[in-house]
Amino acid sequence: MKTIQKRISQGFLGALIAANGIPAALAVEVPTASGIKLDILTQGKFQPTYFSNFDLDSSVDDGATGTSAGAVQVGDEHVRAEVRLGVVATGDNWTGKILLENDFSLDANSVDRAFRGERFGLEQAFFTYTFDPAFTLQGGWTFKNLDLASGGLLYGDDHPLFGATGKTSFGSYDVFWMPITDGLISNIQAPGANPANGELDWDVFASKFDFDLGKGSRISPILTYSDNQQQGAKATYYGVEYIGNIGAIKVRAEVLGVTGSFDNGDDISAYAGYAGLEYPVSESFNPFVALRVASGDDDPTDNDVEGWLGITDIGRYSPLIGIDGQFMGWQPNSNQAIASGLFGLALDQAGPGGAGYGGISNAGTGNNPGQIMLSVGSSGNLASISPKLSYQAQVFPMWFQQTGGLETLSTASGSVDSYAGTELDVAVKYQANQYFAPRLVLSSFLPGKGVEDATGADDAAYVAMLELNWNY
Repeated sequence: MKTIQKRISQGFLGALIAANGIPAALAVEVPTASGIKLDILTQGKFQPTYFSNFDLDSSVDDGATGTSAGAVQVGDEHVRAEVRLGVVATGDNWTGKILLENDFSLDANSVDRAFRGERFGLEQAFFTYTFDPAFTLQGGWTFKNLDLASGGLLYGDDHPLFGATGKTSFGSYDVFWMPITDGLISNIQAPGANPANGELDWDVFASKFDFDLGKGSRISPILTYSDNQQQGAKATYYGVEYIGNIGAIKVRAEVLGVTGSFDNGDDISAYAGYAGLEYPVSESFNPFVALRVASGDDDPTDNDVEGWLGITDIGRYSPLIGIDGQFMGWQPNSNQAIASGLFGLALDQAGPGGAGYGGISNAGTGNNPGQIMLSVGSSGNLASISPKLSYQAQVFPMWFQQTGGLETLSTASGSVDSYAGTELDVAVKYQANQYFAPRLVLSSFLPGKGVEDATGADDAAYVAMLELNWNY
């Protein structure tokens, strides 16, 4: 080895880092005698977070809850700590990566024992071999998404996968099989089931084809099949994503449908769509508007399951909706009405319950009331204050797409209004240097008449998070 050089990651490494939410990350390049390039990366992310009234009821003390940091034992504050160590190896026609992670919550019950009780675990291990630009084998455990560039309604997560990808004259493709859950490994979701018979398996077969339309535009058909043995459900997702431009306006859109059935004979039929427009007026003012619609189930007691469930829902990170740390993306374990299709572990958890066919941890329900969500905001650099300062601010009015299921909740007062509430978010980031970037997120949810009708709760909720992010 001669020297260790710092450089901004490009190509495969850049894609790896971006997929793991490490903005403009840096790496250390280690030359080797064999010509194999090794890139070593590290990240430390710490998120002191304060929340209030996550249950929208100020008369009840905030108690232990589930958050993006895991189970938090204290009532209104915690610190999420995420430390990652990774290496990417690149040869003439192959790549390999290994990423270790320790991701835990520091609170009154864990801070003194965190480093004794927690261990670095294997977060990702992924390998590719390129036979030809049109055909690359891929396999391992990594982050993958199907529609994060638009609305993130279908899939984005890290799971085992095996498949192929490639680039041709007309565009590119990505096809893969994900054994999301193997019944021989886990017996958590359905105790008593027989893993030897595959009753705990969940297999997903996904495909996406990107057709290049020129000038930065593409149209992408998506076809995905989910064989969810855990829930006894088989579902086929189909649709199309469009990314392009109309003059200076950036356009992001997708339309998706799902059809299938449960082993008990119940039918699955749901839809979802997203459209966003962004217009760069200036460096400091990039206004945008986005609309997200997902179908809901009007009657959880019938044989038709009509609430949209993605395999996972990564919409909270989509470009014109998501701010990591906001109330919606922060993922509090809220009450049923606001967790059903608007919030919760994957924007699709809880609700009246039952009839699940997907969602993060396979915990969603197709009996959710769906949502209509409008996002209006702006992003940009605050160069007049400092060229290192940037922001994103947005307003979210939200409505339930269907309210019949909410009216069956024990907390419902009768008929439920469709207006769920409004969220206000602002994030400010300071790129101090190439290694360190603190970020402040302030978020508030103001419950509407629909949430009050369904739960009796109507107090505003607040989240404040300061993120300290080191990359090297």
